[in-house]
Amino acid sequence: MTDRNTESEHTKNMLMQSGDSFRLLVESIRDYAIFVLDKNGYITTWNPGAERIKGYAANEIIGKHFSIFYPEEDLAWDKPGYELKVASETGRFEDEGWRLRKDGTRFWANVVITALRDKTGTLVGFGKVTRDLTERKQAEEELRKSEERFRLMVSSVKDYAIFMLDPTGHVATWNAGAQNIKGYTEDEICGKHFSIFHPEEEVKRGKPQWELDVATREGRMEDEGWRVRKDGSRFWASVVITAIRDEDGRLLGFGKVTRDLTERKEAEEQRLQLAREQVARAEAEAANRAKDEFLATVSHELRTPLNAILGWGRVLRSGKFDQETVSRALETIERNAKAQAQLIEDLLDVSRIISGKLRLTVVQVDLHPVIEAAIDTMRPAADAKGIRIQAVLDSNVGLVSGDPDRLQQVVWNLISNAVKFTPRDGRVQINLRRVNSHVEITVSDTGKGISPDFLPYVFDRFRQADSRLTRLHGGLGLGLAIVRHLVELHGGSVEAYSSGEGHGATFSVRLPLTVAHDTGRLTTNGKERVNATTDTGVPFDCPPLLEGRRILVVDDQLDALMLLKAILSECKAEVTMAASAAEAYAAFEWLRPDVIVSDIGMPGEDGYSLIRSLRAEEERMKRGRTPAIALTAHARVEDRLQALAAGYQAHVAKPVEPAELVVVIASLLGPKNANN
Repeated sequence: MTDRNTESEHTKNMLMQSGDSFRLLVESIRDYAIFVLDKNGYITTWNPGAERIKGYAANEIIGKHFSIFYPEEDLAWDKPGYELKVASETGRFEDEGWRLRKDGTRFWANVVITALRDKTGTLVGFGKVTRDLTERKQAEEELRKSEERFRLMVSSVKDYAIFMLDPTGHVATWNAGAQNIKGYTEDEICGKHFSIFHPEEEVKRGKPQWELDVATREGRMEDEGWRVRKDGSRFWASVVITAIRDEDGRLLGFGKVTRDLTERKEAEEQRLQLAREQVARAEAEAANRAKDEFLATVSHELRTPLNAILGWGRVLRSGKFDQETVSRALETIERNAKAQAQLIEDLLDVSRIISGKLRLTVVQVDLHPVIEAAIDTMRPAADAKGIRIQAVLDSNVGLVSGDPDRLQQVVWNLISNAVKFTPRDGRVQINLRRVNSHVEITVSDTGKGISPDFLPYVFDRFRQADSRLTRLHGGLGLGLAIVRHLVELHGGSVEAYSSGEGHGATFSVRLPLTVAHDTGRLTTNGKERVNATTDTGVPFDCPPLLEGRRILVVDDQLDALMLLKAILSECKAEVTMAASAAEAYAAFEWLRPDVIVSDIGMPGEDGYSLIRSLRAEEERMKRGRTPAIALTAHARVEDRLQALAAGYQAHVAKPVEPAELVVVIASLLGPKNANN
């Protein structure tokens, strides 16, 4: 019995100590109002946290009903009584709402009321815990007001289309600016995919999905381009798409902002057009000045040898000179006659170039004798100035297809140019080597060089670095322009390099290699050629590269088509004819030709439009560019440049010279199956 009494007493002491500890804990808490109500709602205890939050001291509030903390609107429907009823029935009540402090100010409170019962289950009162969440409530209210202000701002903005897309790109919200810019009302557009705003060609390319992919991957996509309004009209838009994610990084959708910049775009186009017109006007004026200077130069250069010829002719007629003087006079007349003949030949070449009548007699050429002949021709002039000519010629470069006389003219012009502008005791070096599938001829000198300002124009007609009457060097300045045209006719290219005035110059000619016929290596004089012929009566060589190749020829004239087919079939090519751009499109899809030869001037759709469309299709299908040759009666330089800019690789003038056509086609074709 004694042990039980002792144990009971110990338990009571422990409970008392525990109760004291809990009381002390409650009284020490200052962030929570913790107090007890009797079963009728009157306050029986009060902790420092309650005093701090609500403003009442314990002696002021104990014995008062807890409804003192409630605003009048809550008292009107007896919210305090409702809270105690719920707590007594369920054991617990929790709520958030406005409460009152002693000074009458309101605070946002989190309230928990717990029913207190004795061992028999009889309700003896309520425990009440209150937290002051005013700062959180104010922050939430500010956020709500901010969001509301933002929503009102977005909805009222008329200069920007601001709307939301769901993760799949369908329109979820729509503002007044979007309706103003794009023409759709909110009811019409919500739920539609935003690709409806893109032009059809961009939808086919998959641009709308690309924009979403970029925004998803990088967080933001920004672009400018054409967009489409409800009425089908286009406008130039600045577009920003931003990916919207939740705290866990899940994609919720996209925010999209669009501005109509059509007026700015049109103004830019007008400025560009004005700038282009100004440039064109300046270029035309410069070209006219160059032509005037050229005509003055022509007059000077033709009259100078004529003066010597006429002068010595009159002197000789007197018959009063010894044999030595007569011999010197005849040499002078002959030398000046040759100089004048060369000037006239250059003028005729330029005339042929401009009119498209310069033609090649094409054979397979060994360049060694061509270069050596040009060097031999220029050696006396070089020796007279003490200029050393050095030649380094690779003996294994192979053959090229071309006109040996014209190729010799190219090399001669380059060496002549180098000797002319190299001072006494200088050096001119000629190199011949093979570079991959091309032959490269370089002519370097230690002469006066070319200024950086003039270097881009060095191959232009009617342009000279020094066009003054007091210039040191004679000539018409046509040699390099003729060189460029002759090299391009051979399917090659020529470039000039110079570190500036006083540092010499280098000219580099690249010509495509060809494969020798089974009949053997052909000489430069053409006597050993084995010629194929067509009913045009013009002899020409058939490069082996054409055999079995699929060639699509396009021309609206049947006679022209038949001529092209005859020429190319003679070279064992597989020729498909098309009489219009529409037929060419259809043939291109199933034929997949190795090369295209197309007329430019055709009714309905011309050759420029045809090649642009074919290039766009190749890009869309990610195919390589099919070699293409423009065939036209327009033979000006600007016509050639327009054809190249449109997408052709070469330009051949009508009337067609079979030899020129087949060599140009061969120069564009790589090894067999390279395009397959």
